Amino acid sequence: MEQSTDKLTANSGKPRASELTETEMDNTRPSTLWVNGIKPSLGDTAISKIVGRSGRAIHIWDACPDCGTERWIKRNTKGNLCKSCALRKHAVGEGNNRWNGGKRFAKNGIFLTITAEHPFFGMAIKTGSRFQIAEHRLVMAQHLNRCLESWEIVHHKGDKYPVESIENKRDNRIENLQLLPSQTQHHSYTLLQIRITRLETRVLQLEAENILLRFQVGSQGIGNPELSGGSNAP
Repeated sequence: MEQSTDKLTANSGKPRASELTETEMDNTRPSTLWVNGIKPSLGDTAISKIVGRSGRAIHIWDACPDCGTERWIKRNTKGNLCKSCALRKHAVGEGNNRWNGGKRFAKNGIFLTITAEHPFFGMAIKTGSRFQIAEHRLVMAQHLNRCLESWEIVHHKGDKYPVESIENKRDNRIENLQLLPSQTQHHSYTLLQIRITRLETRVLQLEAENILLRFQVGSQGIGNPELSGGSNAP
């Protein structure tokens, strides 16, 4: 019997890439090379020469976890994203698949990344290679239709969430914002609001205690002649 001229890989029984014609090699990227048009199975392994690459590394046919694209990668590669998904992951701005609209969440509020074409770019602060603006200041500036001065402070009133809480600092509805002329007045105003909130809470506690005491007195019949034996005296 005449021996076949095809040389087979040890792991899958498929012809070596070295047996492909020059035209086939030129029209096929090494990372997605199919030998004789036969698609490899996930987990198949081959040496570099078989998949049209230099060196002696072992390659495995694997799928990108994000988009599912199948291709040859070096075995034990850290991070098996395909090139397109890797570029999107590390891209800056809308090209990044984790793009959240340019927002950065911090303890003191939400910050937006803007460009020089933005109408309120004059209020932006440079952070690294980007220019950012606090969302609550931007909302107030849009409401007033002017840039805010550096000494003007936008205060969160706490209509929905407690004053100075993270939730309140991220509640940037115009109804929850108030423009104050200085940091000093903002500090005094905040302390006053906190004091008022504590007093309101204390009033509610005292009212609840008063209701409870009335209920206890009524259940014992104190002050009722019929329940206390006909006398109001103790």
